[in-house]
Amino acid sequence: MNIKQKRNLIYELSFCILQEIEEVNNSEKTTEEKKININQLINIVKYNKSSSNKHIKVLINEFTN
Repeated sequence: MNIKQKRNLIYELSFCILQEIEEVNNSEKTTEEKKININQLINIVKYNKSSSNKHIKVLINEFTN
């Protein structure tokens, strides 16, 4: 049960990150700045796969607010 919940939280976090990436792509930043921002967002998902469910929920709340 816990593994399934974690997977769902990671999917939800990934969706939030995808929305942020779309915003970065639509911004007026330079290509290099966009690349750096997108890589940072991707790393958030990568490094939080092993985080606790509570920590992932906090991240999701930060991105949705």
